[in-house]
Amino acid sequence: MRQDFEKISYIIGSEDILEGMGKVSALPLFSEAARTFLAALSKKLLADPRAKAYPDLMDYAFWVRAASLKRMSGRYPHKDRKIGRGVSFHIAPSNVPMAFALSFTAGLLAGNACVVRLSEKSFPQAEILLGTIENALADFDDMRPYLCFIRYPHDEAVTAALSSMCDARLIWGGDRTIQAIRKAPLPPRAVEFTFADRYSLAVIDADEYLKMDSKAVAEKFYLDTYYIDQNACSSPRLVCWLGESIEAAKTRFWSELSKLAHSDYELAPIQAIDKLTAFCRAAALENVSLRKDDNLIFRVELENLKPEIMEYKEGGGFFFEYTMQDLKELLPMLEKPCQTVCCVGTDPEILRGMIVEAGVRGGDRVVPVGETNKLALLWDGVDLCEGLSRFVNTGKDE
Repeated sequence: MRQDFEKISYIIGSEDILEGMGKVSALPLFSEAARTFLAALSKKLLADPRAKAYPDLMDYAFWVRAASLKRMSGRYPHKDRKIGRGVSFHIAPSNVPMAFALSFTAGLLAGNACVVRLSEKSFPQAEILLGTIENALADFDDMRPYLCFIRYPHDEAVTAALSSMCDARLIWGGDRTIQAIRKAPLPPRAVEFTFADRYSLAVIDADEYLKMDSKAVAEKFYLDTYYIDQNACSSPRLVCWLGESIEAAKTRFWSELSKLAHSDYELAPIQAIDKLTAFCRAAALENVSLRKDDNLIFRVELENLKPEIMEYKEGGGFFFEYTMQDLKELLPMLEKPCQTVCCVGTDPEILRGMIVEAGVRGGDRVVPVGETNKLALLWDGVDLCEGLSRFVNTGKDE
């Protein structure tokens, strides 16, 4: 065993598997082996009553169903000419329970062996998934050499050793986390994908919203935000309103969301303090006003839109709010840090067209309400399967 690996705890896998990953064969893109294993994993999760308590875990189970995988593979017409890069090293975040699942699944479907560094913080849905993966591997010995889930305390030497053996590195975390991990060099031909601090926003057409089922909209928005404390980069933190009946729409929207938050969400005292602190910091430098219904829904009204306001963002039901006269007022917010635009009563295609036409650097995803945290192989504007695989071409392909 390499001395640097002594601090590693193996959740799934072993020292031998980790050290042998550099010698396993790369698999084709969307290989039969990977798809069969993931489909079996899906069946086990869908049959597990514990999983039903966690919407994000159930979303994952549906995402890796056999039919879903077949549909996904259809997006890659040249998959028979693509193969994994080798060993992929995935560094999961500490605040989004299922991010590691998206990461390793993309690595496996792209044809790679996957080393996944899990957060030292334990989440119940993550533990259920890990236990189910271990259970599924009992019937798939051929997949064991491709999966190693580990934990270790922050240690530059361990990260450097794992980075030195990988062909692709994926870092999920804040800007400072990424900067720290990037001190560990990669082999010359290795690629890297980083998923840094981002923010997301919602656009609500008030007139269209008032025609919708307000309770259903609230349930979807709750999943996008409160369910994971707005910790995901894709969780909306800014709500922008359009239309004629904005005040009526605001009253209904926040009232319905408040009912859900009071019923299902538990606010920690420190979160209430953090939200008030964030507002005070913003108010000291920006033109903002507070429209706080109670500590569960903390609304900060903006007089104008500029990206700097997102430096004061908080979780646990902290929302900036702005009234627009025209959709193009949104453009200053669609810079590099902006990831997802969530739509309520607004056609996502209209927003996508505006983003492309304006040539802004952000706004990688435009999705309906309820789908901001939906799992996808396209993430932060990157096709993970394309990036984690390589093309084996002949002269006819050029």
